[in-house]
Amino acid sequence: MITNTPLFFASAGDERGTPQAFFDMLDKEFQFDLDAAATRNNHKCELFFGDGGLAPDALSEDWGGPETTVFLNPPYSKVAAFVAKAREEADKGTRVVLLLPVRSDTRWWHTYIWNRHVGTWQPGVSTRFLPGRLQFELHVPPELRVWIETELKAVTEPKDFHAKLLALVQVTGLPRMAIERIYIGQPDTNLLDAAPFPSCVIVMEQDGTEHREPVITPAIQVPMITAEPTAPRLKRKYTRRGR
Repeated sequence: MITNTPLFFASAGDERGTPQAFFDMLDKEFQFDLDAAATRNNHKCELFFGDGGLAPDALSEDWGGPETTVFLNPPYSKVAAFVAKAREEADKGTRVVLLLPVRSDTRWWHTYIWNRHVGTWQPGVSTRFLPGRLQFELHVPPELRVWIETELKAVTEPKDFHAKLLALVQVTGLPRMAIERIYIGQPDTNLLDAAPFPSCVIVMEQDGTEHREPVITPAIQVPMITAEPTAPRLKRKYTRRGR
């Protein structure tokens, strides 16, 4: 049972920051002016939209127009709205570089990324597919950390620990491994989370921009987590079979 549920956990599952090494590679190429979807904890550009930034909601703001290059790693819960906004801003002359999940099963993909009727990318869109699964940074508010630790430390029976973990995953939107690492005091830098889908980089520019074929971007080396969680585990009973 989850008790005293906090109100700040609602967007925790969306707080997945772009790996710094990966962003640096893109920034070297595109020289970004603005991060369109970030927070005070994970923004990659000095200028950004989101909590603590230029404005709290990028969807209702102008992103700069011509001569402006914008980086966008949208929250999973609002991908469709942000991709639509990116297309709108690109049509005004802004170059928008999006880090997106490869979701060819969605309406937004076939509306703004791929034209299924003619079998090619939408005008002004170029695509780079990323190999493997990108490891995103998780940024957990201190209050949420305290609440998770309190909930888990209240469990007195090892057999109930697994059920509590699953309940916290469902309530917070955080992956199980991240919750286990919070329980043992690991910092945010050790709360990397593999993307649930393959990722791609989409470059949106004004319609009429010369089309470029999709390419595979080389894998980016992201620091691996070496600490192992020591959360209680259920003991399994094994019996030796006779020969």
